[in-house]
Amino acid sequence: MKRLQRLFFLLANLIALAVSCEATTRSTDYPGSVTLLLEVPEVQKELWLDKAQVGRIHALRRELKSRSRSLVQKVKPTEIDGLTADQRLFALIDSTNSKALALLTPTQLDRFHQLQNQILGYTMLVSPKLQKQLDLSKNKIQAIEKIRTEGLAFVAETNRAYEHRDISHAKRIELLRNYRLEQSSRMRGVLTDAQNRLFAELCGSHL
Repeated sequence: MKRLQRLFFLLANLIALAVSCEATTRSTDYPGSVTLLLEVPEVQKELWLDKAQVGRIHALRRELKSRSRSLVQKVKPTEIDGLTADQRLFALIDSTNSKALALLTPTQLDRFHQLQNQILGYTMLVSPKLQKQLDLSKNKIQAIEKIRTEGLAFVAETNRAYEHRDISHAKRIELLRNYRLEQSSRMRGVLTDAQNRLFAELCGSHL
């Protein structure tokens, strides 16, 4: 039960990272923060990260937190120099993810992908790489994209309510976490039984 609660907490923080972003689930192979996942003690132990790797990951995480907070506070969600605040934040996350992944050995990287599938669950179906591994049809990919985009208005509304102080941080986390879990369940329903079994295999052994 404690491990399950920890994973739920991790999901909530993955969502909370995108403070001003409307799209908390993107069509990318790494929809969350890689450094956040790599800071989980169980993940570090499972990957056999050494002290140098852990230290660098913590430094990247602190840098991401500081720069993303500064970006959210200083840049309004309007187009500036051709980029929106969301695009700037996503670019920052992607850059940090790349640096963190580069710290892993090929064996660690393979296991990380399995753990990411486990922790993020079926919301990982937005990943082009995973879609290819599951051999999803064009119709299924479109169905997943429809589920993803349908939630954007809700997420944007929830974030605005938080920014306007209509809801507390705790309430925002609860709403976004529940949305993410519901979204994951809907995406799971798109897969065939065989694809669900294959996804389970791509999650590897349980953390």
